[in-house]
Amino acid sequence: MAPQSVVAVARARPHDLPHVVAAAVAEGAPLLVLVGLQDPGNAGTLVRVAEAAGCAGVVLTEHSVDLFNPKTVRATAGSLFRVPVAQDVPVDALLSACAAAAVPVVATAAVDGTDPSDAPLGGAAAVLLGSEAHGLADDLVVRADARVTIPMAGQVESLNAAVAGAVLAFEAARRRRTASAG
Repeated sequence: MAPQSVVAVARARPHDLPHVVAAAVAEGAPLLVLVGLQDPGNAGTLVRVAEAAGCAGVVLTEHSVDLFNPKTVRATAGSLFRVPVAQDVPVDALLSACAAAAVPVVATAAVDGTDPSDAPLGGAAAVLLGSEAHGLADDLVVRADARVTIPMAGQVESLNAAVAGAVLAFEAARRRRTASAG
């Protein structure tokens, strides 16, 4: 089996944090913020979910997987070319940019959070999704404007990061559709 030939080489068009936060405000749509996510499949899937659910963009914080890891690119299924993504963003810079733009920060938590149907997801918001192994750090959760917990049956402790992000992104999309219909 021979490798495929190179068809083209292109420069990546990076987006910066102010651009992505401004898009959330202008579109009244959330950002998915991947905090220390390490799995390339999860990261790529979340970029794809962001497009499918109408999110304004995706932010990968410092210490997250490389956006251009081949597995990440493959998992985006082309959404990488259509969704604004900022990468290597310091968490403090994200929190400051959101505060300056009046974009609520919503932290995902395994327990003690608001039900997604009651969380501030109907417009611009930064939805923080933690790493697969550790979730979000407690000091980051307390700095968020809201905490959301996805209710689960059985003895399941947590969801895969991509699944949790999809649940919340599509709840936000449902809210926006309901608001525009009413």
